[in-house]
Amino acid sequence: MRILGLIVEYNPFHNGHIYHIQKSKELVKADYVVAVMSSSFVQRGEPAIIDKWTRSRIALKYGIDLVIELPFVYSCQSADYFAKGAIELLHAIGVTDLCFGSEDGDINTFFQIAKTIKNHQELYNTIVKENMNNGLRYPDACNQALKQILHKEIKTPNDLLGLSYVKEIIFNDYPITPHCITRTNHYHDATLQTIASATAIRQALFNKQDISHTLPDSHYYLQDIYSLEAFYPYLRYQIMTSSLSNLQNYHMVDEGLENTLQKYIMTSSSLEHFIQSLLSKRYTRPRIQRMLIHILMKNTKQDIQKAMDIDYIRILAMNKKGREYLNLIKKQCSYTIVTNYSKYQHPALEIEMKATKLLSLISSQDLITKEYSMIPYIKDI
Repeated sequence: MRILGLIVEYNPFHNGHIYHIQKSKELVKADYVVAVMSSSFVQRGEPAIIDKWTRSRIALKYGIDLVIELPFVYSCQSADYFAKGAIELLHAIGVTDLCFGSEDGDINTFFQIAKTIKNHQELYNTIVKENMNNGLRYPDACNQALKQILHKEIKTPNDLLGLSYVKEIIFNDYPITPHCITRTNHYHDATLQTIASATAIRQALFNKQDISHTLPDSHYYLQDIYSLEAFYPYLRYQIMTSSLSNLQNYHMVDEGLENTLQKYIMTSSSLEHFIQSLLSKRYTRPRIQRMLIHILMKNTKQDIQKAMDIDYIRILAMNKKGREYLNLIKKQCSYTIVTNYSKYQHPALEIEMKATKLLSLISSQDLITKEYSMIPYIKDI
């Protein structure tokens, strides 16, 4: 039996995702398809443009059988942590194959690099650390290490994520076979073609452009669409009223950043202005945005560390086949299957509720009630 796993955000769900699902199913000849999906906030440090329940429903419509949640504690993290959480959950639920989109398009490239890193772990880590001490950002430091050891580079965000997935599988000896499909466009392509980048579609949605030709079920995006900029008044208040010691304790506020945060928050007229003042040779935009979300939620370093030991799988949606697979796997799965927030307690779920409360500040929906009482959506056809 072949169980296909997909690691997704669907932010938003567009024609490229339909292509990815169809091609992955053809490649793997899957009996069931499981997607692990980012919850309320995504890996690049932004709120998902619409809520997770709606994104889950759309996914079922286009070929996913079972949608499980990638908890906030992993979804709003760097590529390596994001991959760790996603692969661990897919392994726990019995996935046999993983398929991801890639600019490179050759799975052997990812295997070769991942195995080289594993076999030269100490040297690789030393070079990465040296490069970061010299002021390079983590992705650039990793690339320099790869160039030095293997004479290869991984530069684009999707390929960096893909490498993190393959590394996680190889380092943990998970019985999962990874595959990759060549992406049909560049991840930052601004053209609104039939298969457009998520970046271009999000920008078009915020500009209220017609995107119906590239975005299936576009009616879901006519009202509540969430942006990071909307949180700026709350963020400004939080930073301005926090002591330096409190700021320093928040997750990802490192290396004296608390001083920089308080310095520039006073004079920044918008979130974009504030982020621009924080960008540096050392810190990427996604890294900064993730830090700001953790500050908004008052997530301390200890809170995040405590929540990362996940022992549950939360179900967001399933069709008839997905429910069938869930019944097959339940007895073998060592993780608790959670179908209702109120029925299970875990530090990661407490943080999930905090994320929902934050999102509710800019939403017209009662997201808090949904988080607490929503049971998985079941599509019977």
